[in-house]
Amino acid sequence: MGVARAIRRFSTDIPDPLREEESELTQSMKPTTYRNGKIHTKPTRQRNRFVQKDGHCNVEFINLSEKSQRYLTDLFTTCVDIRWRWMFLIFSLTFVVSWLIFGFTFWLIASLHGDLAPPPEPGSEEIPFSPCFLQVTSFMAAFLFSLETQTSIGYGFRSVTEECPLAVLTVVLQCIVGCIIDAFIIGAIMVKIAKPKKRNETLVFTENAVIALRDGKLCLMWRVGNLRKSHLVEAHVRAQLLQVIRGKENIQ
Repeated sequence: MGVARAIRRFSTDIPDPLREEESELTQSMKPTTYRNGKIHTKPTRQRNRFVQKDGHCNVEFINLSEKSQRYLTDLFTTCVDIRWRWMFLIFSLTFVVSWLIFGFTFWLIASLHGDLAPPPEPGSEEIPFSPCFLQVTSFMAAFLFSLETQTSIGYGFRSVTEECPLAVLTVVLQCIVGCIIDAFIIGAIMVKIAKPKKRNETLVFTENAVIALRDGKLCLMWRVGNLRKSHLVEAHVRAQLLQVIRGKENIQ
């Protein structure tokens, strides 16, 4: 009853559209009596929530131009917000694609230098030849060399020589790119792990809000409870108020 009285006290300050919506909602909740004596209530009109119970804003932006480009512009935040299965897919594809690109580069350099030519026949005069890469005679070997270089495995029998400066420069470039990829992916995973998305499930709210006097003023109040024994550090509470306002241009 206290809530109903508080709502009636507020009704004088509510604009006309809100009073109309309140009256419609009240009338929709009134019971209807039929001839057979049974009392039935009319189904109330369901409205979509503006803010979900877990605190997320239930607003979806549609018909936005360049929406995908805006997500790609802030790629780090996009990787943090996506689901774990997509994160693992991006994590795997990033490394595999980089290994393939540099493996193809090493294979192309070796092919142009003649490292992939068949060995000379026995008994023929051998011309001294220094390859760009040792033990790299096929694309699969170049891919393995790329993987070993970026992951710092180094099995010991595949290596780059000083014969081709371009090959040395490509190895240096792959080391730099590998460090950048590691820093980006590991940073995104660490931020994603530290982001407590499921923490709100251990925070409970009262099902009903109450309007009551507080320090001589009518206040809208509800309670928040923490199910965990650990204390909430730097907790912030944010509430959003939806109100219909009629502009002067709509008044005739």
